[in-house]
Amino acid sequence: MRIWAPVAALVALAGVLGWLMGARSTAPNETAVIARMAALYAEEGGQISDCAARPAASDGLWLVVRCACDGTVHEYFVDDFGRLAHRRVEGDLAQC
Repeated sequence: MRIWAPVAALVALAGVLGWLMGARSTAPNETAVIARMAALYAEEGGQISDCAARPAASDGLWLVVRCACDGTVHEYFVDDFGRLAHRRVEGDLAQC
């Protein structure tokens, strides 16, 4: 009877750790990622409504969020986990 308590505790611990690792590795949904990248653009002086997203064509990338206003283009490249991998800027937001 004494041996089963530590085994049960180890099984429970493994289950909790597995659940935590799984929760951390899931990517956020597309809407949340697009909203976060649009918020970055808005912090730089643009309008959130200037932004749209498309699937990325490169391996290791998930989305490209493109924010454009009067010739100014900001592109945010998002990896598979919803993190900003690269940013490309053409033009100046002062023109908008």
